[in-house]
Amino acid sequence: MGLQMNKIILGHPYSGAFYGYISDQIGKEYSHTNSIGANTYYTTLYGKNYQRFIDSALMLSLIYDKIYLTPADNPWPESPTAQSRDFHPELGLHAEWSSYTSLFNDTHGHVQKYLSDYRIKHILSNVFRIPNSQQGMVLSSIIYELNLSRIHRCPIICSAGRKIIIEQLIEIDRPATHPITLNSDKIELISDYMNVTGLFLSPASLENLIHIKSEPEVRVYARSYLDMLEDYQASPTKSNQIALLDLARNAIEKEKISTLASGLFNWAGTLFRLIGCPLSPLSIAGSFASNWSADSAKWYALSGAIKKAESKAVLVRNIEDMRRNLSAEN
Repeated sequence: MGLQMNKIILGHPYSGAFYGYISDQIGKEYSHTNSIGANTYYTTLYGKNYQRFIDSALMLSLIYDKIYLTPADNPWPESPTAQSRDFHPELGLHAEWSSYTSLFNDTHGHVQKYLSDYRIKHILSNVFRIPNSQQGMVLSSIIYELNLSRIHRCPIICSAGRKIIIEQLIEIDRPATHPITLNSDKIELISDYMNVTGLFLSPASLENLIHIKSEPEVRVYARSYLDMLEDYQASPTKSNQIALLDLARNAIEKEKISTLASGLFNWAGTLFRLIGCPLSPLSIAGSFASNWSADSAKWYALSGAIKKAESKAVLVRNIEDMRRNLSAEN
């Protein structure tokens, strides 16, 4: 069984943007985002530039049926059908503290083990300028997300900076601890470049997002889009790029999609995956590398852009121009 394309794990900066959006929508002038710069926890959680990534985070939350986040101290949207602080059925949103608490508290000392490595310390302190007090939070989140990826067989979407940390974690786990199963000559980090365009879907508010996500038209488009994205991943041809544009062109004639479509979403980025890692029983408290398998834990370093359109006519014209250009190249 391959990746489950109907679910995704939002890593930084998209997780921070999504949490920041929820806090802004619920808290208004009392949003926790007002603490950015003054409170190291919230500065690390959201990121100083979280607003730049909100559009992409909302788009992803609409496209995927299920969204997984590292739990955080953040407002949580009310559900009309469930009383829960870590699961929202209408949004398909999961952030379960029960499976993260031991990592967050570093109950077994494994996060500290990695933090004591001078290479990890250098990356967190000097490359990413993360305060000492929040480095455990960042590292536990990365390890948690990668374990979620293996458990749920779905990719993580995050920044390219995560790759630097992940590669270093693998290097730390290479030596004699696992001399047979983690032979350094047999582990490779490989990548595939993605570059496709679909509709940019933008909800008007958090309330609108909760209401509109379950609309049949939205789910049909989302699942068709993800199916075609998987086709492109397997065969990155111009014809598959054109098929996604045709899907977008037909979808904007639908009433519910038309109210959400406000531009084009260019999915440009790199899909990374490890090959040569054996599948082992899950142990979040165990070594990082031993929790990986070749076909189940992968992540996207997303670097795409959103091109907004001021009207449906402009959006249609942009789609047709892109289609024409691709057909000419084909």
